[in-house]
This record gives sequence, structure tokens and C-alpha cells, in this order.
Amino acid sequence: MKTWLITGCSTGFGRVFAEAVLARGDKLVATARNVATIADFVRHYPESAAAMPLNVTRKGKAEAAVAKAETMFGGLDVLVNNAGFGLIGAIEETESSFRI
Repeated sequence: MKTWLITGCSTGFGRVFAEAVLARGDKLVATARNVATIADFVRHYPESAAAMPLNVTRKGKAEAAVAKAETMFGGLDVLVNNAGFGLIGAIEETESSFRI
């Protein structure tokens, strides 16, 4: 079982990828600018899904998403940066053993 953080999960590729991750039994921190668009992940998978608002262009928001993953699930195994830019630096600063 892996723990994923996927940005941009409200529609398109990010949403389909998030659904597949949860369906296979992995844990997920799903992010979107409007968390209401991804609240169904938590309703359907309360033990393995977390939904977090994230705009990757806002300073500090990416670090908060990584911190939530660490608190809830003990860390991250996989990052899918589907929402643009900004999150890779947060992962490198927060988890020095994580390599992209």
C-alpha cells in the first residue's frame, strides 16, 4: 500500500488518477482549489482519503498539503503534480529522503 498526494483532482486526469489510486486500496491526499469538488473521495473512502484545498501558486499551501499527508498517513510515497508548479520544492524541503 502506498500513500499518494495528487494535485488538481477536481476534474480530468487528476480526478481519474485519484479514483484509480483509491480503488486499488492505496491512501490519498487529494487536492483541488475548491475542496468541495473532491469531498466525495472522503465520503467513499473515509479511512484512506483526505481532501485538501490547494492552490500551488500560493506560498505555503503546498507545504501544508505535505504536512497533512505526513500527519494522517505517516508520509508520502508518490507525488503526482497535476496542477502546475510549486509542489516539488515543498516535497524536497519537507522530506529529504524523498527523491523525484
